[in-house]
Amino acid sequence: MMQRREFSKLLALLACPWPARALAPREDADFLERFAKALPERPWLAAWSNIERERHQGDAAVSGRWPEELRGTLYRTGPAQHEVYGYRNHHWFDGDGMVQAWRIDGSGVRHQARLVETAKVQAERAAGRALHPGLMAAPPGASRLTRPDDVNLANTSVLHHHGRLLALWEAGSPYAIDPHDLTTVGPYAFAEAGGGLSLRGAPFSAHPRVDVDGSVWNFGYASAAGLLVLWHIGADGRLLRAGRVAVDPMTMPHDFVVTERHLVLLLPPFHYRPEAEAEGFLNQHEWRPEDPCRVLVVDKNDFSSHYFLELPAQWVFHFGNAWEDSAGVIRFDAARAHDPGIMTGTFTEVMRGNPIYRESSLARHHSYRIDTRTRSIAERAMLEPGLHSEFPGVDPRVGCRRYRKLVFLSQREGTPAEHGALNEVSWLDMESGRRDFFRYPDEQTPEEHLVVPRPGSEPESGGWILGTAYDWRRRAHVLNLFAAEGIADGPVAAAELPYAIPLGLHGQFVAG
Repeated sequence: MMQRREFSKLLALLACPWPARALAPREDADFLERFAKALPERPWLAAWSNIERERHQGDAAVSGRWPEELRGTLYRTGPAQHEVYGYRNHHWFDGDGMVQAWRIDGSGVRHQARLVETAKVQAERAAGRALHPGLMAAPPGASRLTRPDDVNLANTSVLHHHGRLLALWEAGSPYAIDPHDLTTVGPYAFAEAGGGLSLRGAPFSAHPRVDVDGSVWNFGYASAAGLLVLWHIGADGRLLRAGRVAVDPMTMPHDFVVTERHLVLLLPPFHYRPEAEAEGFLNQHEWRPEDPCRVLVVDKNDFSSHYFLELPAQWVFHFGNAWEDSAGVIRFDAARAHDPGIMTGTFTEVMRGNPIYRESSLARHHSYRIDTRTRSIAERAMLEPGLHSEFPGVDPRVGCRRYRKLVFLSQREGTPAEHGALNEVSWLDMESGRRDFFRYPDEQTPEEHLVVPRPGSEPESGGWILGTAYDWRRRAHVLNLFAAEGIADGPVAAAELPYAIPLGLHGQFVAG
């Protein structure tokens, strides 16, 4: 049972304003004009164009063989409204979120998409202009923020849990979305049983982990308070426990892993410096490669029981999975980069049409091993040199438990696609080292792919890989289905829309 005194202290600490300041527009503020001039020469930039409208609905043109037993909905979200009343955002992650639903059944594939009606979207619509600062810069006359939910974009991931669909962001409340028509219900606060206390407005990250018992673990970071917030949500959607861990200096963790007994977070040396005279929240962070990457290990049953380990400096967006053996050895994997350059440089340059996106230093997959008895950690590269990776995932039935197979997007140095981004979907057997992959045609930019189990099958056997791609030549979106054990043969079925949504981030498949 949650200790209410600790809970009240946590609420008080989170009342600190989110770090923000009134920003002056940057001198190179006309990203809109720069992007428009670059698009004819680099048509692959269309994946970062603005949405054409705030709502889409249509039937997809299907081809190939869609299995009769594959029924359910692929929910996705991502930054989509990149331009607001003539102002173009300066960072990919500053786009207002658009939630999608790809509904699959025996009769075909239907698609819906809606812009999330966040408080930010509503305020800017009422004002008739862009209002709020982003990660790197601010529009003219930007307002001063007092809390994260003022600029909550609901644009990073989705969680379907206990019949509820939530659109998630990095540093604020989840947004409840009607799972049937995708209308926005509003900010959501997890509460104790009986309508007790809730952490309204507390940071709830975009990468929660669903345990084998159906409960949800998550974290959030409150930079101004110097705190990590830890969450445990029951399978019934009730708040079971919340806690906090002080982190100094604070950084920007994006994802984490969960085992039978522990939570593990990597804290890169991208230090938050509130005193920094810099425009934008992202620029108030300093990369210190001489400092270690701290590794926080937390006891799932007692958040106050935790310790830190150290690795060489590194930047990780996404982990695949983790498990822990009876001897207390934790194993997990991650897409590991040398630095956060893709976050601080690439994702702002692409918004103004700069081809630096083609020159990024991408991540390479690594495995990690923590011995909780000796409190030691080691890492090693999993893939051959020159093979980059991102968006790792596993069969959802082995989440937080022992696993063997991993799906991810990849790219091999020396054979880039015209668009310069990841261009393969890979299926890796980590025990044998065998990697099967399919290379997408150059006119398509693939998005995250997910493992979809075949009903009644054993974990990590059979099933499919399901993922979307943006066709930038035809300005169309495609949903592709692969047989997991025959991914190199290409899609066994596809569903194509007559329109496209700007390149997105994460999703979840919900069977039924």
